Amino acid sequence: MKKYLICLLLMAFSLAVYPQKSKAKLEKQIANLEQEIATANKLLKETSKNKQATLNQVNLLDKKIKQREELVKAYNEQIAVLDDEISKGQSNIKALNGDLKNLRKEYAQMIVFANKNRSHYDKLVFLFSADDFNQAFRRLRYIRQFSDARKTKMDQIASTERRISGEVEASRKAREQQAALLQGEKEQKAALQGEKEDLNTQVKQLKKQEGNLQQDIKNKQKQAKKLQKAIDDIIAEEIRKANERAKKEAEAKAKAEAEAKKKKGNANANTKPDVPAGGNKNMALTPAEMTLSGNFANNKGRLPWPVEKGYVSSSFGKHASVVSDKVVVTNNGIDIAVSENSQARAVFDGMVVSVNKLTASNTVIIIRHGDYFTVYSNIEEAAVKRGDNVKTKQNLGKIHTNKIEGKTELHFELLKEKDRLNPESWLAK
Repeated sequence: MKKYLICLLLMAFSLAVYPQKSKAKLEKQIANLEQEIATANKLLKETSKNKQATLNQVNLLDKKIKQREELVKAYNEQIAVLDDEISKGQSNIKALNGDLKNLRKEYAQMIVFANKNRSHYDKLVFLFSADDFNQAFRRLRYIRQFSDARKTKMDQIASTERRISGEVEASRKAREQQAALLQGEKEQKAALQGEKEDLNTQVKQLKKQEGNLQQDIKNKQKQAKKLQKAIDDIIAEEIRKANERAKKEAEAKAKAEAEAKKKKGNANANTKPDVPAGGNKNMALTPAEMTLSGNFANNKGRLPWPVEKGYVSSSFGKHASVVSDKVVVTNNGIDIAVSENSQARAVFDGMVVSVNKLTASNTVIIIRHGDYFTVYSNIEEAAVKRGDNVKTKQNLGKIHTNKIEGKTELHFELLKEKDRLNPESWLAK
């Protein structure tokens, strides 16, 4: 019976581990999505002051709809997890009730046996009727073992009853949580339907001015290319300077070694400098820069966001415009929608290598982290200057607000040398 109970416990534990992990992950996902939707609602409220539909409003609403769809999906996944949890709980209760029935039956048999042999006199007769001392000792040990077995059986019954109560309570809570999720899912679907209707209305308004809209997107793409060239030029210069510094250091080292050999009388001293690590293909790094670069890489997926609160309004790579599939937008980084007067902040320790004012309202800040670079664009008031060493989460400057569209948005890029990476893969979830 003991072996059976242990096996049952191990099976129940192994079945419970995976759903619990999934449940915790889903709860975190739901909390994050609800927070993002709340942020989107706040930003949409700010932009709704402009009665005429704008591309920014449409993008915000489209993004919120996608988040709402993800939320409904997460609700359904968690409801399924709870279904599984309740089903397994009921199976456990059934199995435990069977165990309890058997334990009580066995205990009843022990009580009947004990009652038949319950008197102190019977125990003494049982002991003293032994043929020798060894047999008497074995009989005494048997009496004690029988008493211990009764106590063990009582403990098993009590433990099984507690486990049944625990399973019943867990099932009750799971059903309550499931009922709340079903109600939440119903509310989210209703909200989703309303948002889709709003999006269709706004898209229809914008389609009336599709020509102007396409021209506006093209202008923004021109600005994006101008920004890309500025970033590429600055990073190329940083790589050139790093490699030039490494080359000079290598030449100085070779010269010093050659002079040392000459002093020792070595006429065949080789004065040709060693090629810096990485050659022309990679950026030469000092030991400190290599450490910084390694630390940055080790924090992939854990970097803090470049803003305190916001969400991705435009993702990395190529994607069609919400209003017109004729226009494909290419994003070299991500755009993060935030509230007015928000500050940009450094995602990691590093050195400011550029504070470049592209337009009156758009200053671009580039920070170097070894051979990694982070770019913060659409800054209105920079709080740092070239050459500054910055710390993680340090404020870099105020993000510009487009008063016409009611849009406050940070453009953020991440590069390893000249290669652009998807920032969302590096930021904390």
